[in-house]
Amino acid sequence: MYSTNLGLGIALAVGLGLAAVLAFIVSLFISNVKAGRLAREMAEEAKCEARQKMSQSSVQDLRPLIASLRERTSDRPIRFDIRIPHEVVPVFGIEAELEELLCKVARYAANVMSPGATLQVSARVESGQAVVHWRDLDAADASPPLARFLEATQAAAHAASARVCERIAGRHGGRIYAAPHAGGALGLTLRLPLLGQAAASTR
Repeated sequence: MYSTNLGLGIALAVGLGLAAVLAFIVSLFISNVKAGRLAREMAEEAKCEARQKMSQSSVQDLRPLIASLRERTSDRPIRFDIRIPHEVVPVFGIEAELEELLCKVARYAANVMSPGATLQVSARVESGQAVVHWRDLDAADASPPLARFLEATQAAAHAASARVCERIAGRHGGRIYAAPHAGGALGLTLRLPLLGQAAASTR
């Protein structure tokens, strides 16, 4: 009788162990299936976003977009020193988004710079990239508030604008970051691939 009960106990323990292992294998299989489905959905969303960006994008010359900043921010108490080359600075992108990025940086600069200070905005072509640089010409130190636009410690409204600018730059294959230029104070730099490089990266 004792041996029979012992055998039943062992059999029950083994059965429960096998059931637990089987349940684990099933849950792992279901998790893998879900993860695979999610990965496919994310890949499809990325493809759709890329196709949408292509359909909305066109050849843009950054020079008129930068030159219009003075008019778009005429209500701000700062002055502008616009430096753009004679040659075209062509990128492949969405005009409205590029305008939004440029204006958000200019408006942030107007909020943190001293009234009457001069914001220099320059554009150039460098190593296959279109480069835009913002600099406070009247900055009192080497790391003025303008250069801290992208820092996580910013107020909520400024931080939200910074994230939008980073997202737009990323969608266009570029990036925006704090950097000095021509020996001046720390400012902000935007780099975007020129027209040929941008078109090649979307194929």
